[in-house]
Amino acid sequence: MRWHLYLLEQRIREAFLRHAFPEYEDPDLRRLARAVRSLPWLPRAVFHLLRFEGLRYEQIAERLGISTRRVEIEVGRAMGLIVRSRNRQERKGW
Repeated sequence: MRWHLYLLEQRIREAFLRHAFPEYEDPDLRRLARAVRSLPWLPRAVFHLLRFEGLRYEQIAERLGISTRRVEIEVGRAMGLIVRSRNRQERKGW
């Protein structure tokens, strides 16, 4: 149930950004947003908490109930998947 609330908050935040900041419609930002949305749930949650909420690894681990090492692994996984997704989008011309 918490995950659904988390996703809802994320969608609301994105909608706010689109209206408050027209530059959010920049193609590079759209690619990044699409890449982040395409992540599996755990890397996406870890990435969001790290980059958008500014939490430290220990805080993320505590909030999600995982080890700090798992947070490190998921951050690396998220970054790799984001880079691959953005590269794939650029090749397709999105």
